[in-house]
Amino acid sequence: MLGLLKAIVWVLIIVIAVTLPFYIWSSLDRDSYEDFLLHSVSPLSQKSRNSLMQ
Repeated sequence: MLGLLKAIVWVLIIVIAVTLPFYIWSSLDRDSYEDFLLHSVSPLSQKSRNSLMQ
C-alpha cells in the first residue's frame, strides 16, 4: 500500500512540474503564450484558428 501511495505522489509531482511553468507563463504574459501556441500547432490548425479569430 505504501508503494502505491509513493507512486501516486511521484506521478503528481511530475505532472505538476510539467504543467505549472506553462500555467505561470500564461498568467504572466498571455500574448507571448498565445503566440507560442499558434506556432506550435500544424499549419492547418493555425489557419483554422486564425479564421475563427477573425
